[in-house]
Amino acid sequence: MVKATDRFYNMQVSLLKDGRVYTEKVAITNVWQKDSGTFLGFYFHNVEKSLIYDSAFVRDIWDLNCDKIYADVDEFIADFYSNTNTEGEKNKQSKTDEGVLSSVKNDVVILLFMARGLEYTNIIKEKIIFSYIQNRVKAASSFSEQYLHNFIKGLKVSQKDFYMALKQLKSKKPKDAEFLLKEIVKLCLSDGQIHYNERMYLADIVQTLRLEGLRIPKNLF
Repeated sequence: MVKATDRFYNMQVSLLKDGRVYTEKVAITNVWQKDSGTFLGFYFHNVEKSLIYDSAFVRDIWDLNCDKIYADVDEFIADFYSNTNTEGEKNKQSKTDEGVLSSVKNDVVILLFMARGLEYTNIIKEKIIFSYIQNRVKAASSFSEQYLHNFIKGLKVSQKDFYMALKQLKSKKPKDAEFLLKEIVKLCLSDGQIHYNERMYLADIVQTLRLEGLRIPKNLF
């Protein structure tokens, strides 16, 4: 599969070959300089083949996605580098954001597992989870709900993942563990009652916290 940026996969290029100009539909996968020349990597859709051309043999480039024609190849090269650098910054920022959220990953796995206890997660439950993340991670207050939705959507939340996350509660401070427990109860009560299977998993959570010396408020339920 071609590894082109999303922006430059649907291009039409006019190439000079054997004294004639040929028009081909391509993806432009790379641009680089070597010695005194500039080269472009093309993936030809019709033959499913990658070739390299010196920019001196490129007459013009037409971006079919946005209907923009580059009569000057240097103008396209500037756009290509600009887009590549922007995508790199976005990917770097995304990885940084995920690193920030890693501190609450186990908590979110527990919350999600409880939210999906009846194989159903409503908007209220999701917002409780968003609120928890933003409360525990200061930087997350600037993240959009769509970003947080994508973050929790990408987490594995099987029963095994739930119990693995539960083991990590021992590293929590008592007040942080109590806050998490209150949010779990709030999550379960968001549809009006704590169901039987939710009570079973809540019992496991409470027992784990008690073994770590946390006092469970009597009025919690």
